[in-house]
Amino acid sequence: MTFHHKSVLVTGASGGIGAEICRQFTTSGATVIAVDINEAALLSLKQALGAQLEIVVCNLRHEQQISDLASKLSGRCIDILVNNAGVGRFVDYNFTTEDFDWHFHINTRAPMLLVKHLIPNLKHSAAPAIVNIASVAARIEWANHFLYSTTKAALEKFTHHLVKDLPWLRANAVLPGVIDTAILEGLDNMNLDELRAYLAQEIPCKRIGVPADIANAVLFLSSDHASYINGASLVVDGGVMHSNTWVGL
Repeated sequence: MTFHHKSVLVTGASGGIGAEICRQFTTSGATVIAVDINEAALLSLKQALGAQLEIVVCNLRHEQQISDLASKLSGRCIDILVNNAGVGRFVDYNFTTEDFDWHFHINTRAPMLLVKHLIPNLKHSAAPAIVNIASVAARIEWANHFLYSTTKAALEKFTHHLVKDLPWLRANAVLPGVIDTAILEGLDNMNLDELRAYLAQEIPCKRIGVPADIANAVLFLSSDHASYINGASLVVDGGVMHSNTWVGL
């Protein structure tokens, strides 16, 4: 797959999955606009990936900053928007409104606002595409993970609405399972190696996913090879959703 002369905007670009998405797109010829709140990590990514990567520091919790991002990109074409930024943590039913907002603002509201403000840019493209990174947690329940699950489920449903409401573009979702990124740290009392080994045994494919597994799916859905795929949810979880033993994290 090649993406020469394509412009791609990726949010959550400095994390494990986001950085790999940026790497694969730049390697495939695209110009990538990498958006994240972490300026130091973006600068490091820029150093690694070079001139094809443009970095923009933006706190997606604030609509004004999303509006400012759109203003910086005024008049420019965006062929592909990847709503990758996401957050999650375990909470019980003593959760606060701050807990709710922390999940909702990034997992659900930010993708909606990005589409709202970037519609003019997407309309410059001959074949615009949006890929939303949801989660298998949108489909299966893990104990005390309900804020993450419900906000990711809302993102998957938003993907379907984009197909209905904006028929001039394609929109699809990727639903990752357990992926080996920094988010695994601190999920359990086990050390990280023990946690990886435990999770791998619970996954039918007998391994934890890696960021490249998700980036591969994103590039496919963004490509001409997927030109007739619209409103789909591509599950990339090693079989977790169909496991008889999986009980969650």
